[in-house]
Amino acid sequence: MSIVVNIYYTGTDRNEMEFAEETESSGIADAVCAEDGNISYEYFFRKTIRKPCC
Repeated sequence: MSIVVNIYYTGTDRNEMEFAEETESSGIADAVCAEDGNISYEYFFRKTIRKPCC
């Protein structure tokens, strides 16, 4: 049996990217991956598409 946990971090400007970079550079991501039973740790970034209003 698997349990999937999705954590969504949202921010403005580059906050999402800076959060991911800090998680990597501080070793947090490596520590999470080293936890027994953890099989993946992934980042997903939203794509913002700006369309002119009609």
